[in-house]
Amino acid sequence: MKRLSLIGSWKRLGVQVGLLAGVGIAFIGGSEPPPAIAAPVCVEEGQCTFVKPLFLIVADYSTSMNTMFDANQTRWEAAVSAIVAMVDADNGYLQGNVLLGLMRFGHDPNVGQTGTLIQNDSSGITDGQKIDVGFYDEAAPDKAYYQCNGEAIKTAIMSVPAPINGNLVGIGTWTKGALDRAKAYIQQTWTDHPNDKQQRKGAIVVLTDGEWTDPSGTQKLQPANQNPSITAKDLFDNNGVPTYVVAIGEAMGKMFADELAMNGGTGTAYDASNPQQLIDALKMVVQAIINDVIQPVCAPGLPRIMVLLDASSSMLNINNGTQAGPMGMTGWDAAREALAGANSLFDQVVMGNQAVENLVHLGLAVFGYNMPAPGEQKLLVDYGPCMKDNFQWALDPNTSCEAPGCTDPWGGPPITWTFKDGSAIDPPGFDAQTLSHMPKCDFAGNLPNACVGSGTYTHLGLQLVQQNITDYKAACSNPMFPYPCDANTKFINILVTDGDYQSTDAQVQAPLQAMFNAGVTTYVIGFGDLVNSPMSMTKLNNMANWGSGGAEMYYDANNQMALEAALASIIEQISFDPCCGFVNCANVPEPTTDEPDPLPMDTTSTTSESESATDTATDTETTTDTGVTATDTDATTDTPVTTTDTTETSAGPGTDTTPTTTETPTTGATESGGTDSDSGEPTTGNNPTGGQVTATAGDTEGESETSDTEGTDSATGGSTDSAGGCGCKVDDAEGQTRGLLASLFTLGLAGFIRRRRRA
Repeated sequence: MKRLSLIGSWKRLGVQVGLLAGVGIAFIGGSEPPPAIAAPVCVEEGQCTFVKPLFLIVADYSTSMNTMFDANQTRWEAAVSAIVAMVDADNGYLQGNVLLGLMRFGHDPNVGQTGTLIQNDSSGITDGQKIDVGFYDEAAPDKAYYQCNGEAIKTAIMSVPAPINGNLVGIGTWTKGALDRAKAYIQQTWTDHPNDKQQRKGAIVVLTDGEWTDPSGTQKLQPANQNPSITAKDLFDNNGVPTYVVAIGEAMGKMFADELAMNGGTGTAYDASNPQQLIDALKMVVQAIINDVIQPVCAPGLPRIMVLLDASSSMLNINNGTQAGPMGMTGWDAAREALAGANSLFDQVVMGNQAVENLVHLGLAVFGYNMPAPGEQKLLVDYGPCMKDNFQWALDPNTSCEAPGCTDPWGGPPITWTFKDGSAIDPPGFDAQTLSHMPKCDFAGNLPNACVGSGTYTHLGLQLVQQNITDYKAACSNPMFPYPCDANTKFINILVTDGDYQSTDAQVQAPLQAMFNAGVTTYVIGFGDLVNSPMSMTKLNNMANWGSGGAEMYYDANNQMALEAALASIIEQISFDPCCGFVNCANVPEPTTDEPDPLPMDTTSTTSESESATDTATDTETTTDTGVTATDTDATTDTPVTTTDTTETSAGPGTDTTPTTTETPTTGATESGGTDSDSGEPTTGNNPTGGQVTATAGDTEGESETSDTEGTDSATGGSTDSAGGCGCKVDDAEGQTRGLLASLFTLGLAGFIRRRRRA
C-alpha cells in the first residue's frame, strides 16, 4: 500500500526544463499578438517523440510589394511585421517545434545562366530566389540543424531593405521558380540527413501579392509550364508537403491563388486586405500546420489513460454503508471532484506549467452489478483530449436525476435514474459520445435508509476496458483516425475502487495480467470507507500486483484529498512529450469533431437494455412481480433476490441508439455494514487543411471590410453549432472572428465552432 502525503512532490512538478509556456493561447483572443511573457521556449528535438517538421516561409519580393497596403504601411512592411508576429506568437511555439526556413523570390533575368542577379537589387536574390535562413548548416560535417532559429528569421526579414529601395517596378513574380527551389531544398535536406529517425514532414507557406509570371517576370499567367501549381501538386502528391497560400493585393480572391492552394493540398488561399488581417492569416496558417502536420505525428506520443471507477451503491452511502449521503458527502461526490473538479486529475501540473489534460487523452468507464447480463459496466467517455467537462457531466447526479423517478439525487431510496447521452442533447452538446451513469439507489427493507442495487463485479469493468483498448488500437492505427496511435503509444489504466469485489480472484486476475502483458499498466487506488478492512487490503494489493507485473502496490485513499494525491502521484510516473502541448483545454474544452452534432432523439424504452461496449450485446428484461435468481455467467453465485423494475435503454459505446434512459431500480445487491452483498429485502419502485478561411471579401486591392464567413473546408465542408456557452455560433462580426480563431485551435477541426468556458 502506498500512503501519500497530501503535500508531496506532486505539488512541486517543476523538474523538467524545456516546457511549452502558455502553449495554445495565442490565437483565441482576437487578432492582436500576445505580449511576450518569457523568453521564447526552445524544446530540444531529443525531448520530442517525433522529428520536427520543416516549415519554409516563401515571401514575394517583387517591387509591387512596395504598394501601400494601408495609410501607414506598404505590403512589404506589413509582410515583415506579420512574419515577425507569426514567429513570436504563443511565446515562440513555432520556432521551438518546427525547423524554420526563409526564402524570398523575384524573377530571373537570364534563366540559361547561373548566378544571375537582378539589376539594382542589393538583397542578394540570385537566379530568382534567395534562402535567407536555412534549415541546417550545409558547411558543417554533420549538417547540423538550426534549432529554435526564430530569432534568425526575424533578424533576416527585418534587415532586408524594401525591394529596390521602394521602387514600384523592377522585380517580377516568378513563383514557380521559388517552389522549384523550395522542393529541391527540402529534398536536399532529407538527403543530407539519412540518419534522421524518420523522414521529416514538410510544409510551405507562400505569401504573394500578384499573379505569377514567367522566369523573366514579363509575362503574367503564362506560359502554362510556369504555373506554380504544377510544382505544388507534385510536392503534395509525391512528397506529402502541403503549400499554404496567403494572398494580398491583386492576389486576393483570384483563381490563380486558390489554384495554387488547391494543388498544394490546402483548399483555398487565405486572403488579407489589410496588415492586421495579414497577421491573422499567417496565424491561421500556423494553426493549420499544427493540425495538418504536427498533430498527426504528435498524437501517437500522447498517453491514453482510462479511469475505471467503482460504481457500486456503497459509493452513495455514508455511516459505514447504512445511510444515503447528503450532497457533497458521498464517495461518489468525492470521486467526481477528484476526477473532474477544481484540483482534479486533469489539472495536475507537469513540465513546469503544463496541465495534464493538455498532454494526454483520457477516458472513463464504470462497473457495478453483474445482472441483468451483461452487467452494469459501461464506457462513459472514450479516449479523447480535453474531456474534463465530459467527465464532470457524466458523473453528476443532477444529470441523471429527472422527475418523476428522481427529484433529489441525494434524497435516498428509491431513486429512478434517467441516463442520457451528452452528445445527443444540448446542453451540453458534446461532440464525443458521453453517457451519464449513477450507481443504483434501490430500497431494501433491512437497510431502509441506504442505497442498494449495484454490486462490485470488478472483472466486468476490467474486461470492458480490455476490449475497448483492443478496439481503439484497431481504429487508431489507421493514419486517418482523428488521433492516430502506433506501437509506441502508451495505454494506462487507473482503477478506483474500495477493493471488496464480488468477482472471483481468477476473474479479476486474468484481464489485469493480460493487459499488463500487452504493455498496459493498471494502477490501483483503494478509495472509500472499506479500504482498510483486511480483506479489501489483500484484494487491492493483489490487483495492483497483477496489473503491474508485481512492480506496484495500491494507493490508499480514504477521502477526496487523498484520492487527488494518489492520482497526482500516478501522473508523476508518466512521461509526456513537451513538443505536443499545443492544445489548451482551459480555453477550448472537448475539441469538436469533423461531423455535425446528432439531433436529440426520444428513445426512452422500458423493455431492453443495451449498455455493453458492442452493438451485439442486447439484453431484455421483463417487468414481473415474481422472484428472480441472479446468477453470474462467470460462475459467481449470488443469493436470490426479488426484483420489480422497469428497465433502461442505454446506448453504450458502439451503439447507435440514443441512451435517454429511465430506470426503475433493481435491487441486485443489499449493502450491509458497508459491503455490496447480493441479498436484501427490496420493495418495488420506478484534404489536410482542416478548414480554410477567407478573411476578406472582394477581389480588388484595398478593400478593408471583412466577410465574416463560416470556416470552409475543402474536404469536409463547414457548419456552425448552436450557441449555449460552448463557443458555438456567434452573431456579431467581432465574435465570429474570435470564434473562428478559437475553433482553429481544436485538433482535427473541419469548420465547426465550439468552445465551452468553465466557471
